[in-house]
Amino acid sequence: MSEFDDVTPLKPSDERITYRGPLKRLLISPEIGALIGAVVVWAFFWGNGDKFGTAGSTANFLDVAAPLGIMAVAVSLLMIGGEFDLSAGVMTGASGVTIALMAKYFTDGGISLWVCIPAAFLLAGCVGWWNGFLVNKTGLPSFIVTLGSFFVIKGANLVFSKRINSLVNVSDVDKAHGYKFFKAVLGGENKFGDTKYRDIIFIIGGIAFGVLLIIGFVEQSLLRLEQTSISTMLVAIVGAVAGIAGVLILHRTDSVSGNVLAGVVGLSGAALAMVSYSRARFQSREPLVGALPETARPLIILGLLGTAVASLAGQLFDRGEESVMLQWFPSWLRLVVAVAAGALPLWFFVRQVKRGDVEFRAKTVALIAVRLPIICLVSLTGIVSLFQLTTVQAVRAVLITVAGTGAATCLYRARSIAGKQSTKWFINLGVLMSACFIVVAFAVRADSSAPRFRGGIFATLLIGAALVLATTFIEANQKKRSLADLNADRLGKRLVLVAMVLGSIALGTRLLFSEGVFRMSVFWWLFFTAVGAFVLTKTKYGNWIFAVGGNKDAARATGVPADKVKTALFMATSLMGAFVGAMILMRLNSVQAQQGDGQEFEYIIAAVVGGNLMTGGYGSVIGASLGALIMAVSKNGIPAAQWNQDGRYIFLGAVLLVAVLVNNYVRRKANEQR
Repeated sequence: MSEFDDVTPLKPSDERITYRGPLKRLLISPEIGALIGAVVVWAFFWGNGDKFGTAGSTANFLDVAAPLGIMAVAVSLLMIGGEFDLSAGVMTGASGVTIALMAKYFTDGGISLWVCIPAAFLLAGCVGWWNGFLVNKTGLPSFIVTLGSFFVIKGANLVFSKRINSLVNVSDVDKAHGYKFFKAVLGGENKFGDTKYRDIIFIIGGIAFGVLLIIGFVEQSLLRLEQTSISTMLVAIVGAVAGIAGVLILHRTDSVSGNVLAGVVGLSGAALAMVSYSRARFQSREPLVGALPETARPLIILGLLGTAVASLAGQLFDRGEESVMLQWFPSWLRLVVAVAAGALPLWFFVRQVKRGDVEFRAKTVALIAVRLPIICLVSLTGIVSLFQLTTVQAVRAVLITVAGTGAATCLYRARSIAGKQSTKWFINLGVLMSACFIVVAFAVRADSSAPRFRGGIFATLLIGAALVLATTFIEANQKKRSLADLNADRLGKRLVLVAMVLGSIALGTRLLFSEGVFRMSVFWWLFFTAVGAFVLTKTKYGNWIFAVGGNKDAARATGVPADKVKTALFMATSLMGAFVGAMILMRLNSVQAQQGDGQEFEYIIAAVVGGNLMTGGYGSVIGASLGALIMAVSKNGIPAAQWNQDGRYIFLGAVLLVAVLVNNYVRRKANEQR
């Protein structure tokens, strides 16, 4: 036997702690909301912009996300530490202006960038230290301290740039010594061109990513058999071959019949492979016999309704229709919408009154009697204004995305509830959920004017159906682990790590070796995200950051140098601002004195969308980077879909509100699991 065949579980040090598998750990992680949001938002715009999703457009929104993501990393660490920095945005402009003015005017012939850039970093570090010093010594809120720094720095930018350069725009630093080096390192552009084996590497890497990721998750979740069943494992191999063949055919064909055949073969093969592998390697469990819980019934109805809406929305609304939704409605429907919008709060009020006791009803009726007309008027105005702002194609996209995502969520929740009482109903709902994926896949494929609907989205939805079907039978028939198993967990984590590496190589190859131009800013974004995540989760400094953000006095009582930690976080934020300012200057060869004004709120939004609490003590660096990605995707996706670009602000506001709600739910579930 190999070292991985030991099935002896290791007991946790505290038996009150329940063992959690990798999927459950992922679902209660701070960044899960941002991860799901990034996928949904990208898919949303990919399905609505003909030019969105190509390598060129991907390079564009990654370039937009890079400076925002770098700053979001630093701001998220500061927020986890319990503080804010409203001077973070203006610091990017201040650093760029400092470098440019020194390079051009410090002496008669200017000065080397090898001196200017370190000097700008030194100045930024001093500003960060000053912010931290004032917060620690005076006890003033960081909001007030850094707001004062914001205005001081903004005024200094304008004064010095106008006095020395006579303009608020400082440019032409390309003649300074060292420009070529810093241009290449900070603002360089890379275009690798097409390669013969790009698609092959992408397909093989993508398949390897999926297979290894699934096996890695399964190894960390289920209880092993003492001996693997060879015959069942051979069935799994046959299914894997069929699944891979289906994926390859889907990638190479754009025909309707070819996609149907490939979809059936790929779906069946992938599900067969996963189920057979689990049965060959892991222990079976006794089925639960029970009825369908009542709480699952409304979720099933909502899931079926959402599936119907997602399937029919593409047929009811024209994808190319740019008419305003309110004008597109016939006159009678406008009246119906107005009446329904005004009556919506009344319906909620009546429903709430029916649920309360007599005393509650009396108080509620007395309280709402005066306010209800105002609430109804606000609802009417808001909903009618929403239809006036949106176009037919936008409503179509929102309906498909929201209805499809909502249907999947409701059916998943219903399956989870049923699984606690009845194995039969757990399987039935899993099969129903998979069938809903297939129905939506074929409905979307009916939009045959766009190849991506016949191939890409169709294949993605079928893969989702295969995963749902396979995981349903695996969870229903195989025994989950309740204790840790060192060897199995080690193997599973290694497989997941290898899968992530291969998936990154495959995706990177597909993006880099194409018509897109990728800048060094993307590399620095990934680098700082990795460093920030490592510091936060793998070092004692990360523990200190969480501690001072949760309770500074308690952290100090346990020996944490709270003041030094906060000062270091302020300095890190300012230094990242200097880095981004230098990066923008090197790329554009110019900088505006107002560069970064107001962007500190975008950094905070990215951090909040990524799962970071405004009150500190909880969050994720990776989530903040994903939040920056969501904002960049929306900025590039809205014009790609040929919508009004001012709608970006509406979109960002909606994303922020939804993200806060999702993050609060995730945090509550995480606390319940502890």
